[in-house]
Amino acid sequence: MDYSTFLKHKADVKGFFHDGTNTITYVVADAQANECVVIDSVLDYDQASGTITHESADEVIAYIKEKEYKVAWILETHVHADHLTAAAYLRDTLGGKVAIGRHIQNVQTIFTKAFNDTD
Repeated sequence: MDYSTFLKHKADVKGFFHDGTNTITYVVADAQANECVVIDSVLDYDQASGTITHESADEVIAYIKEKEYKVAWILETHVHADHLTAAAYLRDTLGGKVAIGRHIQNVQTIFTKAFNDTD
């Protein structure tokens, strides 16, 4: 994706509110270039049964397919303690590259020590 071209066009922004986690997944597209990014995607997790479904992600997928956008990036803006990401599911279904900030490694190190303590 040529970002200089991406920024010259009006962005098409669509939000998908996820009731279960009170979060929003965004699709930000350059409609002229037919390319988009997905930001902070979510899976549907039922805590009572421990099951994961894809209804919310499938809604995003249907929108992207309807608009005929090509997914350039699937972005995670931060560690999601409030929901499970659908990034891998979206990537496997639509293509695109998944990205998150490099400081995620710091968070992973802290949580690995906190939750994988074998003492």
